[in-house]
Amino acid sequence: MGKSRGSYEHGHSGVLNISWSDVARLCRDLVEKIEESFHPDVVVGITKGGVIPGAIIASMLRRDFYPVHVTRREQDEVTRPKPALLAKIPTDVVKDRLVVVVDDIVASGDTLRVAVDECWAQGAAEVKTAALFLHSTSHRPDWFGLETDDLVIQPWDALVYSQGRWSLNEDYRTKLEEMGVSTDDAVTAVLLETT
Repeated sequence: MGKSRGSYEHGHSGVLNISWSDVARLCRDLVEKIEESFHPDVVVGITKGGVIPGAIIASMLRRDFYPVHVTRREQDEVTRPKPALLAKIPTDVVKDRLVVVVDDIVASGDTLRVAVDECWAQGAAEVKTAALFLHSTSHRPDWFGLETDDLVIQPWDALVYSQGRWSLNEDYRTKLEEMGVSTDDAVTAVLLETT
């Protein structure tokens, strides 16, 4: 399939460098929104990005957490035109239970749909969706933390460790260069947020 950027294809209006404090605040906000009308028994996080807010939300709600592996990628390269279910939720984890499926950012909603379908296939009583971020043109989950058309730089994958050194995630670097943003400035901002 070649080197594709997946959700990074969205036209971005700016750059939003998210800190761990921002993630905690957005998860708290999501927990409050979810609990207003839905009281999930189980939280399911979509690997990789949705596992982090999913685990935080599950911990804040004092609920069980399970990951589901749905991706277009292999070895962090986009290799599939549509997301595939690579690791199912364990049998009977969601059966007859209320489930909220969490991802970090929603674009087309295809990944969420695969995860939701897996929950229904496993016998969930009801399934709702949540995401930290979405764009103005995105599929809309039941709850989201922030709508922005900026390139969202997440704290958990902004810097990657390879060949003995830390560097800016190549997906972010490429998009920032396309946007005409100095990647030196971006790395500095990320380092200031994470140190």
